[in-house]
Amino acid sequence: MQALCQLDVQSDGGTPELERIIACVAESEAGEIAPPTAAYARMLVDTAWEKRHGFSESVQATASTWDIERMGVVERNVIRVALAELTLGEVPPKVVLNEAIEIAREYASAESAGFVNGVLDEIYKNMPPAASRPPGQEGTAEELPKGS
Repeated sequence: MQALCQLDVQSDGGTPELERIIACVAESEAGEIAPPTAAYARMLVDTAWEKRHGFSESVQATASTWDIERMGVVERNVIRVALAELTLGEVPPKVVLNEAIEIAREYASAESAGFVNGVLDEIYKNMPPAASRPPGQEGTAEELPKGS
């Protein structure tokens, strides 16, 4: 999430910039990060950043009174990471939603946690079930609903 927030604020430089930021964040973390954890985190950040425009459309359609670019950088990127995780389908949706709410509460505010919960819950309710996806195909931003 930290890498996404930094990338969101500083640059639209794409993958080379993303790799530099992830490397800086990893260096600043205390202790070693297990390779599988680092690989999954990198995949989430990459997916969230590459699909951010599609995710933004889904958020904008769901929270029509909010301009996604005027949302707080933390809220915007917590939602992006959660949507990336939901579309990848490797973590149970309830876990994804609970983690997003807790991250918003910790790094933004209680009001932000409620907002993130409302937006993600509405988008998730309108997502096609994972069982309806072809075998082996991850979710895409195009599968996210454009509003209810």
